Amino acid sequence: MAEARACYGCRMVTAKEFRALALSFPESVEAPHFDRASFRVRGKIFATIAPDGKSGMLKLDLEAHEALLHAEPETFFSFGDWSRTGATGVRLARVKKALFRELLAQAFANVAPRKLRAQRLASRARRTTE
Repeated sequence: MAEARACYGCRMVTAKEFRALALSFPESVEAPHFDRASFRVRGKIFATIAPDGKSGMLKLDLEAHEALLHAEPETFFSFGDWSRTGATGVRLARVKKALFRELLAQAFANVAPRKLRAQRLASRARRTTE
């Protein structure tokens, strides 16, 4: 019988965690976007969450978008016409937390000004050396 092992990053993402992670980026704010909550940096959306908290959207580059849809179609999905610009749907109950963190950081970097991206990288570097 196989032994169950703990897996860092395997726990799925809750709507509360989604919000906290999205708002942890420099100058990120939450604002309404139609029926969804959006997370923006200087007015540009990098993520949204559905009203029921079960799915979200991440603004990824097209290469990552296509790769995720192909590799994990049960977790990631097309976001209609918005997918042409990298909008990638994600089912929160299925996505691994570590992967979600990485993709959310990519989404932020895709829309944030260079100075804020550099600020985030410097902040992360300081935390790892302390």
